[in-house]
Amino acid sequence: MEVSLKITSLAHLGKGIGRHDGKVVFVPFTAPGDDVVARVTSEKKGFCEAALVSVATPSALRTEPVCGVYGECGGCSYQHIAYDAQVQWKDKIFRETIERLGKAKGIGFDAPKAAPRPYNYRARAGIKVHGKGWGFFAAKSRSVVDMEYCPLLNEILNTAYSGIKQRLKNEKTALASVELYLSQRHASAVAGFYVKEDLRLNWREILSGVEGLKGFEVFLRPDEGRAGKRIFACGDTAAVYSYGAIEFSSGIGAFSQINLEQNAALIGKAVEYAGFSGNERVLDLFSGIGNLTLPAALKAGKATGVELNKEAVVFARRNADENAVKGVDFVRSPVDEWLKKGFKYLEKNPPDVVILDPPRSVDASVARLIKDIRPKKIIYISCSPPEMARDISVFKASGYNVKRAGFVDFFPQTFHIEGIALLEPI
Repeated sequence: MEVSLKITSLAHLGKGIGRHDGKVVFVPFTAPGDDVVARVTSEKKGFCEAALVSVATPSALRTEPVCGVYGECGGCSYQHIAYDAQVQWKDKIFRETIERLGKAKGIGFDAPKAAPRPYNYRARAGIKVHGKGWGFFAAKSRSVVDMEYCPLLNEILNTAYSGIKQRLKNEKTALASVELYLSQRHASAVAGFYVKEDLRLNWREILSGVEGLKGFEVFLRPDEGRAGKRIFACGDTAAVYSYGAIEFSSGIGAFSQINLEQNAALIGKAVEYAGFSGNERVLDLFSGIGNLTLPAALKAGKATGVELNKEAVVFARRNADENAVKGVDFVRSPVDEWLKKGFKYLEKNPPDVVILDPPRSVDASVARLIKDIRPKKIIYISCSPPEMARDISVFKASGYNVKRAGFVDFFPQTFHIEGIALLEPI
């Protein structure tokens, strides 16, 4: 069934919202102000899902997508909307989600932090390989959309990607994916190759001379759900980036930030929210390579980072040593286990500031343990506003209020929203 709709707003996952016969209709690749014709693909009790057929009257917010596979590739959802409007709508979605789902009122929201570069900002990318197809998955699919160039990738990564693809596309490999990382220090790329079986390729010879590639590692990973075993390494494989005077190194097996410019903005906001005087005890949970721990340690009295990933902890300790950051230590452990083990001590000696930057959402047990420890401040960072709001409601029920919150646009052209919130006891 085809219906005519007026798109009035955007939903969290990037779809436009219209109404037909009193029912909400979600339509991807539309913009507020569009008059569209859409085909209903799924009808539920309270809403419908639809596919865009045509735009009868375009919104003033519309712009021309720059990518040739936009709409087919599942990586982007907002290239058809002018960047200023993307930021405004994401900020609106972020605020409404925190207030409504988080049951939090009277929040002092910061102005949104737009990205200085709406394109060519990605410092990390995971590229899928299937047969001769190299690229990202199509939306809601495991099918790979072949690409030669991605307008979201940093130009250094695009150059390295092009060279790597040209060298490997005709080789007989069991290659399943390629991870690319930007290293700011040398304006170069680092790559990780994941293969399903070891075919004993001469990797060094094949990839020799790829422009912008300073080092790479090859991992045997028959099962995509596992980390894989390193079977070959060549060159310098550390990805290096900076925040002020701190220089961070990260390995291929450890998480690193996608948008380095916005990462600096986020760190600055976290430090601002903490309001360090120089004597605070800081607990950074899900601390990674020390991205937030080290800047906090420089401003506070002591900082402890807790992280499960072994390689991340190795690099975090190395980063602390190489930057001569004192009063900081890193523990390798699942966060929930570490909190439970040390709960009695933490309850008697609560940290002044707890920083939370989980890979997804905070486990309910972690949230409960933190609220029982009663830190003076909780700084919560999340790329999922609904899950962030859920956890805020848990803290709120335990006597914490959201004092400030803000949105930093790490992911232009996509629906993803990176939020930060400061919670304090009532």
